Amino acid sequence: MGWQEIGDQILAKLTPEQQRWIKKNVDVEAGDLRKMSTEEIRKRFPGKPKDSEEPDTPEFSTVDDARLLRTFIWQAYLMIKAGELLPVQGNLRSFWYRDLRPFLKNHDLLETDEGPALFLGFSAEEILESFSEELSELIRAVGPGQGRELYLTDKMGKSFDRFVLMSFFRFQDEFEFQDPRKSFRIIGSKRPRFIFFTEKEGLFWLCEEIAKKYGISAVASHGEPGYLTMEYLSDALKARGVRNIEIGSLTDYDPWGYNIARGFGKKLTEPVFGFDVRTTHLTSLDLFTPEVIEYAKRDLTKVSPSKKKQVDDWMKETGGIGGEPYGMHVDLAEFPRIRAAVEKWYKAAARERSEEKA
Repeated sequence: MGWQEIGDQILAKLTPEQQRWIKKNVDVEAGDLRKMSTEEIRKRFPGKPKDSEEPDTPEFSTVDDARLLRTFIWQAYLMIKAGELLPVQGNLRSFWYRDLRPFLKNHDLLETDEGPALFLGFSAEEILESFSEELSELIRAVGPGQGRELYLTDKMGKSFDRFVLMSFFRFQDEFEFQDPRKSFRIIGSKRPRFIFFTEKEGLFWLCEEIAKKYGISAVASHGEPGYLTMEYLSDALKARGVRNIEIGSLTDYDPWGYNIARGFGKKLTEPVFGFDVRTTHLTSLDLFTPEVIEYAKRDLTKVSPSKKKQVDDWMKETGGIGGEPYGMHVDLAEFPRIRAAVEKWYKAAARERSEEKA
Protein backbone atom coordinates (compact mmCIF):
# COMPACT_ATOMS: atom_id res chain seq x y z
CA MET A 1 0.00 0.00 0.00
CA GLY A 2 1.36 3.40 -0.97
CA TRP A 3 1.87 6.33 1.39
CA GLN A 4 -1.13 8.22 0.02
CA GLU A 5 -3.48 5.28 0.62
CA ILE A 6 -2.10 4.95 4.17
CA GLY A 7 -2.72 8.66 4.63
CA ASP A 8 -6.36 8.31 3.59
CA GLN A 9 -6.86 5.51 6.13
CA ILE A 10 -5.29 7.56 8.94
CA LEU A 11 -7.28 10.67 8.09
CA ALA A 12 -10.53 8.70 8.24
CA LYS A 13 -9.80 7.65 11.84
CA LEU A 14 -8.79 11.02 13.30
CA THR A 15 -10.63 12.66 16.18
CA PRO A 16 -12.61 15.83 15.37
CA GLU A 17 -9.88 17.91 17.04
CA GLN A 18 -7.15 16.27 14.97
CA GLN A 19 -9.19 16.72 11.80
CA ARG A 20 -9.64 20.44 12.44
CA TRP A 21 -5.94 20.92 13.15
CA ILE A 22 -4.59 19.02 10.18
CA LYS A 23 -7.04 20.63 7.76
CA LYS A 24 -5.88 24.05 8.90
CA ASN A 25 -2.15 23.36 9.10
CA VAL A 26 -1.26 20.64 6.58
CA ASP A 27 -1.96 20.26 2.86
CA VAL A 28 -3.08 16.64 3.01
CA GLU A 29 -4.18 16.72 -0.64
CA ALA A 30 -0.77 17.71 -2.00
CA GLY A 31 1.09 15.25 -4.19
CA ASP A 32 4.63 14.11 -3.46
CA LEU A 33 6.51 17.30 -2.55
CA ARG A 34 9.82 15.65 -3.40
CA LYS A 35 8.71 15.32 -7.03
CA MET A 36 7.32 18.84 -7.43
CA SER A 37 9.05 21.60 -9.34
CA THR A 38 10.00 24.83 -7.59
CA GLU A 39 7.23 26.61 -9.48
CA GLU A 40 4.69 24.04 -8.25
CA ILE A 41 5.94 24.39 -4.66
CA ARG A 42 5.62 28.18 -4.70
CA LYS A 43 2.18 28.02 -6.28
CA ARG A 44 0.93 25.36 -3.85
CA PHE A 45 2.27 27.16 -0.74
CA PRO A 46 2.03 30.91 -1.40
CA GLY A 47 3.62 33.16 1.20
CA LYS A 48 1.66 35.13 3.77
CA PRO A 49 2.40 38.49 5.45
CA LYS A 50 2.27 36.88 8.91
CA ASP A 51 2.39 33.42 10.40
CA SER A 52 -1.06 32.69 11.86
CA GLU A 53 0.47 30.80 14.81
CA GLU A 54 2.79 33.67 15.69
CA PRO A 55 0.90 36.85 14.84
CA ASP A 56 3.60 39.14 16.23
CA THR A 57 6.35 37.62 14.08
CA PRO A 58 6.85 39.14 10.62
CA GLU A 59 7.19 36.58 7.86
CA PHE A 60 8.26 37.62 4.39
CA SER A 61 9.04 34.28 2.77
CA THR A 62 7.81 33.73 -0.77
CA VAL A 63 6.23 30.49 0.50
CA ASP A 64 4.16 29.61 3.56
CA ASP A 65 7.08 28.08 5.46
CA ALA A 66 5.06 26.65 8.34
CA ARG A 67 2.49 24.88 6.16
CA LEU A 68 5.16 23.61 3.76
CA LEU A 69 7.29 22.17 6.58
CA ARG A 70 4.34 20.50 8.26
CA THR A 71 3.24 18.97 4.98
CA PHE A 72 6.77 17.72 4.31
CA ILE A 73 6.93 16.11 7.77
CA TRP A 74 3.46 14.57 7.32
CA GLN A 75 4.45 13.02 4.02
CA ALA A 76 7.75 11.74 5.45
CA TYR A 77 5.82 10.05 8.25
CA LEU A 78 3.49 8.34 5.76
CA MET A 79 6.36 7.32 3.48
CA ILE A 80 8.17 5.68 6.38
CA LYS A 81 4.99 3.77 7.30
CA ALA A 82 4.70 2.64 3.68
CA GLY A 83 8.33 1.51 3.58
CA GLU A 84 9.16 4.09 0.91
CA LEU A 85 11.51 6.06 3.18
CA LEU A 86 13.93 4.82 5.81
CA PRO A 87 13.43 5.81 9.47
CA VAL A 88 15.71 8.60 10.68
CA GLN A 89 17.30 6.58 13.52
CA GLY A 90 19.07 9.73 14.67
CA ASN A 91 18.09 13.08 16.16
CA LEU A 92 16.27 16.12 14.79
CA ARG A 93 19.52 17.29 13.25
CA SER A 94 19.63 14.03 11.27
CA PHE A 95 16.21 14.73 9.73
CA TRP A 96 17.18 18.31 8.94
CA TYR A 97 20.38 17.38 7.11
CA ARG A 98 19.16 14.17 5.49
CA ASP A 99 15.69 15.22 4.34
CA LEU A 100 14.51 18.77 4.89
CA ARG A 101 17.55 20.91 4.22
CA PRO A 102 18.34 19.35 0.80
CA PHE A 103 14.70 19.76 -0.21
CA LEU A 104 14.65 23.46 0.72
CA LYS A 105 18.04 24.08 -0.89
CA ASN A 106 16.99 22.42 -4.15
CA HIS A 107 14.02 24.78 -4.37
CA ASP A 108 16.02 27.89 -3.50
CA LEU A 109 14.14 28.29 -0.22
CA LEU A 110 17.07 28.05 2.15
CA GLU A 111 19.64 30.74 1.37
CA THR A 112 18.24 33.14 -1.20
CA ASP A 113 14.56 33.13 -0.33
CA GLU A 114 13.43 36.16 1.59
CA GLY A 115 13.11 35.32 5.24
CA PRO A 116 12.74 37.09 8.57
CA ALA A 117 15.99 38.19 10.18
CA LEU A 118 14.65 37.14 13.55
CA PHE A 119 17.98 37.00 15.32
CA LEU A 120 19.68 40.19 14.24
CA GLY A 121 20.86 42.14 17.28
CA PHE A 122 20.68 39.14 19.61
CA SER A 123 23.69 37.48 21.20
CA ALA A 124 24.37 33.79 20.57
CA GLU A 125 23.42 33.08 24.21
CA GLU A 126 20.05 34.80 23.83
CA ILE A 127 19.37 32.90 20.61
CA LEU A 128 20.08 29.50 22.17
CA GLU A 129 17.91 30.31 25.20
CA SER A 130 14.94 30.46 22.83
CA PHE A 131 15.23 26.81 21.85
CA SER A 132 14.91 23.42 23.49
CA GLU A 133 18.18 21.63 24.23
CA GLU A 134 17.72 19.34 21.21
CA LEU A 135 17.23 22.23 18.80
CA SER A 136 20.06 24.14 20.46
CA GLU A 137 22.46 21.46 19.28
CA LEU A 138 21.22 21.95 15.75
CA ILE A 139 21.44 25.72 16.11
CA ARG A 140 25.08 25.44 17.16
CA ALA A 141 25.78 23.44 14.02
CA VAL A 142 23.98 25.96 11.83
CA GLY A 143 25.58 29.00 13.45
CA PRO A 144 23.80 32.04 14.95
CA GLY A 145 24.54 34.21 11.92
CA GLN A 146 22.23 32.25 9.63
CA GLY A 147 18.92 33.89 10.49
CA ARG A 148 16.87 32.21 7.76
CA GLU A 149 18.16 28.74 8.57
CA LEU A 150 17.68 29.22 12.30
CA TYR A 151 14.13 30.29 11.65
CA LEU A 152 13.42 27.19 9.58
CA THR A 153 14.99 24.76 12.06
CA ASP A 154 12.85 26.34 14.78
CA LYS A 155 9.76 25.84 12.60
CA MET A 156 10.73 22.24 11.96
CA GLY A 157 11.18 21.46 15.65
CA LYS A 158 7.91 23.10 16.65
CA SER A 159 6.11 21.26 13.85
CA PHE A 160 7.33 17.89 15.12
CA ASP A 161 6.29 18.90 18.65
CA ARG A 162 2.78 19.75 17.51
CA PHE A 163 2.30 16.46 15.64
CA VAL A 164 3.39 14.57 18.76
CA LEU A 165 1.31 16.63 21.18
CA MET A 166 -1.72 16.12 18.95
CA SER A 167 -1.04 12.35 19.02
CA PHE A 168 -0.53 11.91 15.28
CA PHE A 169 2.69 10.02 15.95
CA ARG A 170 5.47 9.63 18.49
CA PHE A 171 9.08 10.62 18.06
CA GLN A 172 10.42 7.13 18.64
CA ASP A 173 7.95 5.11 16.58
CA GLU A 174 7.99 5.53 12.78
CA PHE A 175 10.81 8.08 12.69
CA GLU A 176 12.80 6.14 15.31
CA PHE A 177 14.31 9.33 16.72
CA GLN A 178 16.90 8.46 19.34
CA ASP A 179 17.05 9.93 22.83
CA PRO A 180 19.85 12.53 22.72
CA ARG A 181 19.91 12.90 26.52
CA LYS A 182 19.84 9.29 27.69
CA SER A 183 23.23 9.53 29.39
CA PHE A 184 22.05 12.49 31.51
CA ARG A 185 19.03 10.77 33.02
CA ILE A 186 18.66 8.45 36.02
CA ILE A 187 15.44 6.65 36.95
CA GLY A 188 15.27 6.20 40.70
CA SER A 189 15.87 2.73 42.10
CA LYS A 190 13.41 3.17 45.00
CA ARG A 191 11.36 6.36 44.54
CA PRO A 192 11.39 7.21 40.82
CA ARG A 193 8.53 9.74 41.09
CA PHE A 194 10.85 12.16 42.91
CA ILE A 195 13.02 13.96 40.34
CA PHE A 196 16.00 16.16 41.07
CA PHE A 197 16.31 18.39 38.00
CA THR A 198 19.09 20.77 37.02
CA GLU A 199 19.61 22.75 33.84
CA LYS A 200 23.38 22.32 34.24
CA GLU A 201 24.78 19.40 32.26
CA GLY A 202 28.06 19.80 34.14
CA LEU A 203 26.29 18.95 37.41
CA PHE A 204 25.36 15.44 36.37
CA TRP A 205 27.83 14.17 38.97
CA LEU A 206 25.59 15.82 41.57
CA CYS A 207 22.56 14.10 40.01
CA GLU A 208 24.33 10.76 40.43
CA GLU A 209 25.15 11.54 44.05
CA ILE A 210 21.60 12.61 44.94
CA ALA A 211 19.95 9.77 43.02
CA LYS A 212 22.10 7.22 44.84
CA LYS A 213 21.56 8.76 48.29
CA TYR A 214 17.75 8.98 48.11
CA GLY A 215 16.95 6.38 45.46
CA ILE A 216 15.23 9.03 43.35
CA SER A 217 15.34 10.04 39.69
CA ALA A 218 17.59 12.81 38.41
CA VAL A 219 17.91 14.74 35.15
CA ALA A 220 20.64 17.12 33.97
CA SER A 221 19.67 19.11 30.91
CA HIS A 222 21.28 21.73 28.72
CA GLY A 223 18.56 24.35 28.87
CA GLU A 224 14.93 23.29 28.73
CA PRO A 225 14.46 19.67 27.62
CA GLY A 226 12.60 19.24 24.36
CA TYR A 227 9.58 17.02 23.81
CA LEU A 228 11.71 14.26 22.27
CA THR A 229 13.63 13.92 25.54
CA MET A 230 10.43 14.19 27.56
CA GLU A 231 8.83 11.36 25.59
CA TYR A 232 11.66 9.01 26.52
CA LEU A 233 11.61 10.20 30.14
CA SER A 234 7.85 9.72 30.30
CA ASP A 235 8.10 6.16 29.02
CA ALA A 236 10.83 5.32 31.53
CA LEU A 237 8.77 6.70 34.44
CA LYS A 238 5.56 4.97 33.34
CA ALA A 239 7.46 1.69 33.08
CA ARG A 240 8.04 2.07 36.84
CA GLY A 241 4.37 2.79 37.52
CA VAL A 242 4.84 6.52 38.15
CA ARG A 243 1.79 8.78 37.91
CA ASN A 244 2.48 11.61 40.37
CA ILE A 245 5.77 13.50 40.16
CA GLU A 246 7.61 15.73 42.63
CA ILE A 247 10.34 17.88 41.06
CA GLY A 248 13.07 19.69 42.95
CA SER A 249 14.73 22.06 40.46
CA LEU A 250 18.20 23.55 40.71
CA THR A 251 18.61 26.29 38.10
CA ASP A 252 20.13 29.72 37.80
CA TYR A 253 18.59 32.34 40.05
CA ASP A 254 17.10 34.35 37.20
CA PRO A 255 13.93 34.41 35.05
CA TRP A 256 15.25 31.96 32.47
CA GLY A 257 16.32 29.39 35.03
CA TYR A 258 12.93 29.51 36.70
CA ASN A 259 11.18 29.28 33.33
CA ILE A 260 13.24 26.23 32.40
CA ALA A 261 12.20 24.53 35.64
CA ARG A 262 8.54 25.39 35.08
CA GLY A 263 8.73 24.27 31.46
CA PHE A 264 10.21 20.91 32.46
CA GLY A 265 7.32 20.26 34.84
CA LYS A 266 4.64 21.65 32.54
CA LYS A 267 5.68 19.42 29.65
CA LEU A 268 5.18 16.34 31.78
CA THR A 269 1.56 17.40 32.37
CA GLU A 270 0.76 17.46 28.63
CA PRO A 271 -2.09 15.02 27.82
CA VAL A 272 0.26 12.78 25.81
CA PHE A 273 2.26 12.22 29.02
CA GLY A 274 -0.46 12.80 31.61
CA PHE A 275 1.46 13.18 34.88
CA ASP A 276 0.35 15.08 37.97
CA VAL A 277 3.34 17.31 38.70
CA ARG A 278 4.43 19.57 41.54
CA THR A 279 7.61 21.63 41.14
CA THR A 280 9.68 23.18 43.91
CA HIS A 281 12.43 25.72 43.14
CA LEU A 282 15.50 24.80 45.16
CA THR A 283 17.47 27.84 44.03
CA SER A 284 17.35 30.79 46.39
CA LEU A 285 19.80 33.35 47.70
CA ASP A 286 20.36 31.05 50.68
CA LEU A 287 22.58 28.92 48.44
CA PHE A 288 25.15 31.73 48.03
CA THR A 289 27.46 33.46 50.48
CA PRO A 290 26.96 37.23 50.89
CA GLU A 291 30.46 37.81 49.50
CA VAL A 292 29.74 35.87 46.31
CA ILE A 293 26.41 37.62 45.86
CA GLU A 294 28.05 41.00 46.15
CA TYR A 295 30.71 40.48 43.50
CA ALA A 296 28.94 38.03 41.15
CA LYS A 297 25.35 39.28 40.90
CA ARG A 298 24.17 39.79 37.31
CA ASP A 299 22.39 42.90 36.11
CA LEU A 300 19.15 41.69 34.51
CA THR A 301 18.19 45.06 33.06
CA LYS A 302 20.59 44.62 30.15
CA VAL A 303 18.32 42.34 28.16
CA SER A 304 16.47 42.64 24.88
CA PRO A 305 13.06 44.37 25.06
CA SER A 306 11.28 41.06 24.43
CA LYS A 307 12.69 39.67 27.70
CA LYS A 308 11.88 42.63 29.93
CA LYS A 309 8.46 41.24 30.90
CA GLN A 310 10.09 37.98 31.98
CA VAL A 311 12.36 39.95 34.29
CA ASP A 312 9.44 41.95 35.67
CA ASP A 313 7.40 38.81 36.35
CA TRP A 314 10.33 37.09 38.02
CA MET A 315 10.98 40.14 40.20
CA LYS A 316 7.39 40.01 41.48
CA GLU A 317 7.89 36.34 42.36
CA THR A 318 11.33 36.47 43.96
CA GLY A 319 12.27 40.08 44.68
CA GLY A 320 15.57 39.64 42.90
CA ILE A 321 18.45 40.67 45.14
CA GLY A 322 17.57 43.32 47.69
CA GLY A 323 14.57 44.31 45.61
CA GLU A 324 16.76 45.03 42.59
CA PRO A 325 16.78 43.12 39.25
CA TYR A 326 19.89 41.04 39.81
CA GLY A 327 20.39 37.32 39.33
CA MET A 328 22.99 34.65 40.10
CA HIS A 329 24.46 31.71 38.22
CA VAL A 330 23.84 28.59 40.30
CA ASP A 331 27.39 27.45 39.51
CA LEU A 332 28.49 29.89 42.23
CA ALA A 333 26.35 28.26 44.93
CA GLU A 334 27.87 26.41 47.88
CA PHE A 335 27.45 22.64 47.45
CA PRO A 336 26.84 21.92 51.15
CA ARG A 337 23.96 24.42 50.96
CA ILE A 338 22.63 22.75 47.81
CA ARG A 339 22.69 19.36 49.49
CA ALA A 340 20.84 20.78 52.49
CA ALA A 341 18.18 22.32 50.21
CA VAL A 342 17.72 19.01 48.39
CA GLU A 343 17.33 17.12 51.67
CA LYS A 344 14.81 19.64 52.97
CA TRP A 345 12.77 19.43 49.76
CA TYR A 346 12.83 15.65 49.62
CA LYS A 347 11.79 15.12 53.23
CA ALA A 348 9.00 17.71 53.02
CA ALA A 349 7.66 16.38 49.71
CA ALA A 350 7.76 12.79 50.91
CA ARG A 351 5.97 13.72 54.13
CA GLU A 352 3.26 15.70 52.31
CA ARG A 353 2.58 12.86 49.90
CA SER A 354 2.32 10.41 52.81
CA GLU A 355 -0.17 12.67 54.57
CA GLU A 356 -2.25 13.03 51.39
CA LYS A 357 -2.49 9.24 51.05
CA ALA A 358 -3.47 8.93 54.72
